[in-house]
Amino acid sequence: MGRCPRCHNPVDRHLLAQSSEIRTPLLALIHAALPTWLPADGLCPACVLHFAHQLAEARSTQSLHTTTEPHTTFPFYHPGEETVLSQPERLPDHHGFSGRGVTIAFLDSGYYPHPDLCTTTSWAKSPQWARLTPVQMRRLIEQAEPRIRHYVDLTDGVESDGSSHSSLWNGEGYSWHGQMTTTLAAGNGALSNGHFRGYAHQAQLLPIKIGRSTGRIPEEDILAGLQWLLRDDNWARYGVRVLNVAVGGDFLQPWHKNPVCLAAEALSARGVLICAASGNSGRDELVAPAQTPAVLTVGGYEDHNLRWNPHLAADVARLTLYHHNYGPVTKAGQRWRKPEILALGRWSPAPILPPAAVFREVYALGELRQVLQAYQPAALTTDSAHLDTTPALLPDVWEVLRKRMNTHKWVHPYYQHVDGTSVAVTQVSAVAAQMSEANPQLTGPALKELLLATARPVPALPVKMTGRGVLQPTLAVAAALRTHGGRLTGWPPSGTRLASGELHKWLIQGKVSHAEIIDFPGGEPSQAVYVGVFAPQARRVSITGAWQGWQPHLLALHPLVNGWWHLVIHLPTGTHPYRFWIEQADGTCTWVADPENPARRESGYRQDHSLIQID
Repeated sequence: MGRCPRCHNPVDRHLLAQSSEIRTPLLALIHAALPTWLPADGLCPACVLHFAHQLAEARSTQSLHTTTEPHTTFPFYHPGEETVLSQPERLPDHHGFSGRGVTIAFLDSGYYPHPDLCTTTSWAKSPQWARLTPVQMRRLIEQAEPRIRHYVDLTDGVESDGSSHSSLWNGEGYSWHGQMTTTLAAGNGALSNGHFRGYAHQAQLLPIKIGRSTGRIPEEDILAGLQWLLRDDNWARYGVRVLNVAVGGDFLQPWHKNPVCLAAEALSARGVLICAASGNSGRDELVAPAQTPAVLTVGGYEDHNLRWNPHLAADVARLTLYHHNYGPVTKAGQRWRKPEILALGRWSPAPILPPAAVFREVYALGELRQVLQAYQPAALTTDSAHLDTTPALLPDVWEVLRKRMNTHKWVHPYYQHVDGTSVAVTQVSAVAAQMSEANPQLTGPALKELLLATARPVPALPVKMTGRGVLQPTLAVAAALRTHGGRLTGWPPSGTRLASGELHKWLIQGKVSHAEIIDFPGGEPSQAVYVGVFAPQARRVSITGAWQGWQPHLLALHPLVNGWWHLVIHLPTGTHPYRFWIEQADGTCTWVADPENPARRESGYRQDHSLIQID
């Protein structure tokens, strides 16, 4: 047991060690209050939460992007947070699943095996990537084992394949779009220390390059990609459960007369979920394969680079639409509107293409930005930076720097922000891969049904453009675990409130025992809440919360044979942030938010706390 250097209360040393996960913007606040503090000293979760509240209160209610000159190309709300939020910060996913063992296929104009697509991540911090030649980059990436199960090039109607194919490594401009879609879905964020990761960050990939050497992708080439997957059951040979299509056809045509749509229907009938971008023109029209009935068509929404909670109606009301295409579809007398689901369509972080010259320039811009932010007139000399050190000239330097940053949509030395339904569709494909890992029995139609059933409606936006609502990663995976033979069938999601009669029934049925029910100390009126976490490899699991000082080991969850750990806890009226403390058989410990409870609160750490609100 140690002590918090701020409040001096006793705190478990394992929790003090979590200070390495404190978000960078909080560090300045902590150092202002504790000038000699170091991350190695640690802070208790209550004190970290105190500084998180300070930061939240200091945020502007309006974006600060217009306060810079020139303006930044993305909104932000605090000077220390001049970047974009990662996917898990926008909408947390189920951290117990990462697409492992699932193959996602892609149809796109070209690809590159970015470091974020490799099996290993620790090596990514070592090389100075911006100083490597393309040959050196390739050597390192190949050593780190890209998660590319197979690669197919159908350019100009000529078929060739293999992960050593030159078109996979040439880094031409057409390669950028496919690199973007693959890393948004399955990148592990290696070049951002894991921060800018996708949801399916351990999935295998099957990139299929289509189109012409000019970069154009005619509709017949989309068809060729679908036909390759259907031929000889290539989709089954490579374990394809999800197909991501971020390109569209050439002209309007009823789906039942369009060869691309018919091929998509055929592949869907094999059990593959096809996720397609709806298009970016904002028109009431759809082109192949987006108008295919069996395809899950994805539109976009904007969150304005703000944290939001799906369980708060006011937060949902702030969402706005991306300018995606939409339209009606009819099959067997049934008529409905597409897109059927929405995902983030603006200000999403994606890697810059490493072999491109802009990769080195953007890295240099980031280095210069750090120098200017840390500028001290007495410390900066012409020998240490190629700048005129006259303070009066620094605004001019900043202006030139920001113009170049804006040109490349800079958000990080290795990443830029991107937008479009090509961005949105990757998130749905990635969550579908997580669901397939959680429950391999689910076919494409079942995956589609669960994704739509768990989507969050957005009543303030036009129904004809929103479908069933916004993608909910945690709820979709939780539903997959409980559907069609899933390992948690019959068990409610974590965070479920139980009426006294229901809890009594559970006791009679033997679903829980008295040992698995914890009363809140003090005798206050309370509500029974069912909590649980899927951790089949764990040796011990406990819940930590503000009500018990965040201490691990005090409230142990009970294991079931299916890998589920659970507990019923009585909590009084109020707001209760919490997390699970999971100890693995090898002794390693992780402190994680509840992957099934979408309600959360900013914690000050990289990951939010989960939240139970008792009214």
